[in-house]
Amino acid sequence: MGWGTLLPIGVIISRYFRKFPLKSDEWLPLHVLCQTSGYIVGTIGWGIGLWLGNSSKHYNTPKTHRILGILVFTFATVQMLTTTILLQARREDEWRRCWEIYHHVLGYAVIGLSAAEIFQGIMHQSHAGKWRLAYVGILAVLVFVAFALEIVRWIIKSRIQQHLPFDNNLYNHT
Repeated sequence: MGWGTLLPIGVIISRYFRKFPLKSDEWLPLHVLCQTSGYIVGTIGWGIGLWLGNSSKHYNTPKTHRILGILVFTFATVQMLTTTILLQARREDEWRRCWEIYHHVLGYAVIGLSAAEIFQGIMHQSHAGKWRLAYVGILAVLVFVAFALEIVRWIIKSRIQQHLPFDNNLYNHT
């Protein structure tokens, strides 16, 4: 729920709701809420998984699932610390573009590794087929929403460029 659902929703909010339908100052609190709550829920789940894996004599956590979980937790923690506390660049900083690239690459890496880690964990559960189908359904909905919003974004961007040829930066955010 945390890393596999709330983090992607936070990315969708950040990418597609900066200008429309939300105002420029309304999308950020929603993005931060989704990312923070996703991080907290994911970290709690990761901690419970570590505790269960260490306390059970009859169940060993699969190595791939454990490694992916550690990577997701590490990268998500680095992302949270560097974007909220330590390194976030201001808009006027020279290195803002480098920070944005770092932020996006690490964020997408966390989401990709999260999905892989979730599928690894599902493989070792009872009723794995049903859980896999449920998570594939969640991912399909998120991908469909992102795809639809990307189309809307391109339509809006092309209409703005057609009507305002000298103001191409009005809806230009990546």
